[in-house]
Amino acid sequence: MTTFFPVADTALLARLSREAIPTGEYFRTRTPAGSLPLTPQQQRTNYEALATVSRRPQTAPDHDLTPIRCMTIRPPWSDLIALEDDQVAKRIENRVWTTRWRGTLLIHAGSEVDIEALALDAVRETLDDDCELVRGSVVAIADLTGIHADDGACTRWSQEGCFHWELARVQRLTTPVPARGAQRLWKPTPKLLRRIGDANPHLRGWLAAANAGGGS
Repeated sequence: MTTFFPVADTALLARLSREAIPTGEYFRTRTPAGSLPLTPQQQRTNYEALATVSRRPQTAPDHDLTPIRCMTIRPPWSDLIALEDDQVAKRIENRVWTTRWRGTLLIHAGSEVDIEALALDAVRETLDDDCELVRGSVVAIADLTGIHADDGACTRWSQEGCFHWELARVQRLTTPVPARGAQRLWKPTPKLLRRIGDANPHLRGWLAAANAGGGS
């Protein structure tokens, strides 16, 4: 049985199961005097435990063998990833779980907006005032090139107490493609990939190469 140090264990496991946006509060131990950071050893132990939990099967059916994966992310975080200017865009996705999979990752904007995020200075400074958040659609394509444990603020978008998923070669879809999301990494259907290619012909080569290259 996986054992966590006191970090609101029940809430942490519930958050893992429904894939909400994680925060560092689950990597702080509670005391009568308030909340205190975990020791480095406790954090390492929790990261190892989370890595074990994260090795569950993917949520998509096994008969769908496409190597491309998709991740549902709530706006405005998905909009920040879809920005093509690497100097201001979000190139780290924060998750409380990790995976050994690497490859082409579709960014899917969830239908629910993170209202609290809209009030953050970094978000307001980066998105235009007239920005219309995209919901319920695939909005970008990227490469997931690596994942590392919390090593401090490696970017302005990194969150404490999370695994930092490294995104590269991000391209925004000229035409977002509506789709239903799912938890964790999920496998887009061949039909969805065809719709993305039809609506965004410049991405057909990337999608074809990713499919031909296989997955892990």
